Amino acid sequence: MDSSLSGINVLVTRPDPQHLPFCSAINGLKGNAIHFPLIKIEAIDNDEQTKAVNSKIQNLDNFNILIFVSTNAVQFGAERINNYWPQFPVGIDVVAVGPSTARMVCSELSIPVIHSDLGASSEYLLELNELKEVQDKKIAIFRGEGGRELLAESLEVRKAQVEYIEVYKRTIVNYSKDELEDLININSINVYSVTSGESLNRLYELISESKNLLRIPLLVPSARVAELALQKGFAIVKNANGADVEASIKALQELAN
Repeated sequence: MDSSLSGINVLVTRPDPQHLPFCSAINGLKGNAIHFPLIKIEAIDNDEQTKAVNSKIQNLDNFNILIFVSTNAVQFGAERINNYWPQFPVGIDVVAVGPSTARMVCSELSIPVIHSDLGASSEYLLELNELKEVQDKKIAIFRGEGGRELLAESLEVRKAQVEYIEVYKRTIVNYSKDELEDLININSINVYSVTSGESLNRLYELISESKNLLRIPLLVPSARVAELALQKGFAIVKNANGADVEASIKALQELAN
């Protein structure tokens, strides 16, 4: 398979600065990456929320398992953990959704991390042996405000005691429909890339009135987001089975060929 991405013009919707490694990889393979962030990621700034997060992190050693659902969760959670715990507490299993999140946790906290080799989703995470027998175990899920409830609900069905540690928030970046359509036309965009159901929804809001724009191939990170995209009417949906750069580039190469 030809590794070149020559002729591939990708609308990269990842938040700043998470787009940088992906855009660099695309450009390095002679493709063209156009950054158009749909969602902004920010640390929580509400005093009450901050106090609640800090309290849980101060008592991190009360948990049996920590789960990081994204690199954002690591970025905003690890700094707080390191501030309170110069040496990570012993006896806690740490789990991450996907290999890129796992690598980041390992790097930031200097600890071994468990993740699924099958893909980056809550569904795959729930197949891990470490999360099957969790009765009476205390589990903390590091995530942003809101988000999917599947992971927590499934663990609670398995009789675990689950708490959220919400360390960041998402805000929509405002664009007009014409602004995006002009960008697509000027740059001859022939692939969209989204990394979440939320960014998919925002992209759809901006292009839903144009059947031509819905025909442009769409790169997604999971089967769940792929199904959502097909339901919305995207004509060509490619599941990368992960949001990390390696999986995304491989999927782009398959589209290019």
